[in-house]
Amino acid sequence: MNDDSSRRVLAAVFPAGLPNRALVVLGVGLFGMGLAVGSYGAAVTRLLERGVAPGVAGLGMTLFLLGQLVVVAPADRLTRTRRSALVATVGLLAGAAAVALSSVGTVGTTLVARGLLGLGQGAAFVGAMKHVGRRTPGDLVATAQGLLGALFTLGLAVALAVAPTTFDAVGVPASMLVVAVVVAVGAAGAPFLDRGQSEPLVPVRAYLAPLRSRVGLALGLGNMATFGFLIVATTWYVDALEGVAGVPATATLLAFAATTVVGRALGGLLAARLGEPAVVRWSLLGLAAALAGMAAGVHYGVPALLVVGVAGTGFGFSVPFGPLFALAFSNLADDAGVTLVVMLAVGNAGALAYPWLVGELVAATATYATGFAAMSATVVGIWVLWRSAIGGAPAVTLDD
Repeated sequence: MNDDSSRRVLAAVFPAGLPNRALVVLGVGLFGMGLAVGSYGAAVTRLLERGVAPGVAGLGMTLFLLGQLVVVAPADRLTRTRRSALVATVGLLAGAAAVALSSVGTVGTTLVARGLLGLGQGAAFVGAMKHVGRRTPGDLVATAQGLLGALFTLGLAVALAVAPTTFDAVGVPASMLVVAVVVAVGAAGAPFLDRGQSEPLVPVRAYLAPLRSRVGLALGLGNMATFGFLIVATTWYVDALEGVAGVPATATLLAFAATTVVGRALGGLLAARLGEPAVVRWSLLGLAAALAGMAAGVHYGVPALLVVGVAGTGFGFSVPFGPLFALAFSNLADDAGVTLVVMLAVGNAGALAYPWLVGELVAATATYATGFAAMSATVVGIWVLWRSAIGGAPAVTLDD
């Protein structure tokens, strides 16, 4: 590739006008947070090997989702009276502390660390998104925020793929301390970012208003199926793959990481051709099919079906993410912060019980098939609601 071609590619990915310093600093922190979240799948396997009940192991991710749920609205309100970069700093510091705590390795510290990580992730994500949103020209806001989200997803996918090998090679404490350092680097740089614009406080009832319509519920539950179930699934993938003979676990996790990252970019391309509602609708259907295929692969012991299903869920979780948030910011609420809070809150609340539920189903049935089948059935239900409330129409309104 010549110099002109390289510049054109870089200009397409990083167009002029983006707050590059903020994207680098906050992006490093969120990438580290993604590493912390994605590494839990490998930690779950070690907990199970020590005799910890699957429901207890899954409870760690339930606490993570709960932490995010309770902090997103207070974090948004803080960004209206304090610098959003400082809110992100506090979240990243909490995340770094949580990762360091998880290196202790006991069941109690692991669960506490997961809850603290959820609090940190929620505050860091809201603060980072609000900061770059205020520092970016209107036509590039989605690009800037999408890059931050993609870096978190990249960290999660990378950790899911390499954490089992890394834990075996250097041990859990050393691995997690390295991740804590990555998060701390972002936290160290965030306070020095420029001030963004301030925003007026909104009444608390503003965060509830979008949920009074079928469209608002469909958008929020769509985020549950994508981001929420991404967190749920990655809790169990490592152990589920290792439990089926003939499955190349590392290669499959690498394939999932690739499809998860590529799917973020693919979602935008497909939305430009098909429209956001149609992309979300078909992606949800594909995700349900991939989860069902995984359940069948586990139940019948068919490695190829399980591998294809896992890789397929990478697309199912990531392709609709961008179009879903584009629809939300266009139609859910006039205030971008309210929209972000509603989408994150519903996505986390809806998925809250599933990490624990899948663990309990594993304990009761001695197979991951029932848990993946339950997730597939839930996505089908969300798809039905989506078709009813939004369908493939090019535009939606809260009046629907």
